[in-house]
Amino acid sequence: MLHFEGLRKRVIKNYFIIIIITVALFEGLFIFYIQNYYYDYVKQSLKNQVDYTIDGYNSSINIESDTFEKKAKSIIEKQSVISNSSNPKFGIQVIDKNRNILLDQYGFKSNQKANFEDVERALRDANDLSPYTYRLEKTNEHVMSISVPIKINNVIEGAIRYTVSLDKIDATIFKLVLGLIIAGICILIIGISLSLRFAQTLIQPLRELKQFANELAHGNYSIKLKNTNIPDDEIGDLAKTFVHMAEEIDKSEKLKEEFISSVSHELRTPLTSIKGWSETLGYEGITKDELDLGLTIIQDETERLIKLVEELLDFSRLASDRIKLKIDIVDIEALTKGVVNQLIIKAIEKDIRLKTEFENEHIENVHGDKDRLRQVLINLIQNSLKFTAEGGYIIVRVAQDSEFTTIKVLDNGNGIEKENLEKVLDKFFQEDYNKAGSGLGLAISNEIVKLHGGNMTIQSKKGVGTLITITIKNKLIESI
Repeated sequence: MLHFEGLRKRVIKNYFIIIIITVALFEGLFIFYIQNYYYDYVKQSLKNQVDYTIDGYNSSINIESDTFEKKAKSIIEKQSVISNSSNPKFGIQVIDKNRNILLDQYGFKSNQKANFEDVERALRDANDLSPYTYRLEKTNEHVMSISVPIKINNVIEGAIRYTVSLDKIDATIFKLVLGLIIAGICILIIGISLSLRFAQTLIQPLRELKQFANELAHGNYSIKLKNTNIPDDEIGDLAKTFVHMAEEIDKSEKLKEEFISSVSHELRTPLTSIKGWSETLGYEGITKDELDLGLTIIQDETERLIKLVEELLDFSRLASDRIKLKIDIVDIEALTKGVVNQLIIKAIEKDIRLKTEFENEHIENVHGDKDRLRQVLINLIQNSLKFTAEGGYIIVRVAQDSEFTTIKVLDNGNGIEKENLEKVLDKFFQEDYNKAGSGLGLAISNEIVKLHGGNMTIQSKKGVGTLITITIKNKLIESI
């Protein structure tokens, strides 16, 4: 037993309605055409008989003293020659102006009255002498008739009436209609079968997608979707989107796990140092050098913790679009020099040459958030310091045109693997998780640059070095 539910029910219902309407319209038009074709043929035949009768009657007016009955007999005799058939299709009646039936095609007289609409129109000399269709009261025979007035000197003496039975034609039409109905039922059965098949082709891949989504909901992001029943259409595109979503979620989950591991390490290391030196500083007999060293380590590790917390807060704000820029006039030249001077001590400690280069003689002030731009520049230079070996170099180049300001940070450090270049701006990504850091610095910097109407690009080669370029608009306020 078939149970049509949900999408299957709607598909079957809609297809069934469309097929019924289409078949009904087609059969209705075809039946209308068939009926008109046969009836029009009979009508035209009747009109032709009328034309023959008029011509025969006009040519039979030879003796003015002939009675109407004699003239009627002459018309019937001539009509029988014209019809040229031993089994006449038409019934012929001669009717006087009092509606009395004088003669029929067999020459018999009748005392009956011809009270028919077509006779009435003919005796009234109506303009419309079209055939008239009706059923006989006694036999219920379906007939079509037409009457034409007989005139002498424009005076109506009577009428000639032609009648033809439509029963055989109706039987033929009925057979055709019955055949059409049977054909329509067959079409409906075929259509329902096809719609069932079509509904199945829709429902089966959707069921697989539902199972796939349920697996995702339960955290199984490594599940693979079977492609055997997935068509290459919109459903196939949806399936590909599901697969891509699962892959991205899986990547995100792995990144989060790695991030948690990295952050845990980043938090544990400074906290351990702070805790250890705090206990050490409480011992009696500690020397001044040990005290200074301990306080310096506690201060450095505290700053490291603060930086990590700030990055996490920035990440949270970026994720919820809550970072707002405080737009002001920024002296890019002074900002760059200030950041370099701030980090020059760490560069000297690692024996790394850190310098600035300004390609323009005069750098104009720009619109931007001074603190956020400083944060970006610090992140970029600190990254270079982290991955550049002793004896290396870091160059900060600043260039400006009428619309944009470009800052490049170039180093000859470890570089980045080619396959990781597109990932380094992703949140939580770290090429080397053994290095200190949360994997958020570049991602946050990239978002800040975007908020300034600019973009960040990275060029790098493993073992050669890295070039990070940021471009920001000079007049951010006018560009909004």
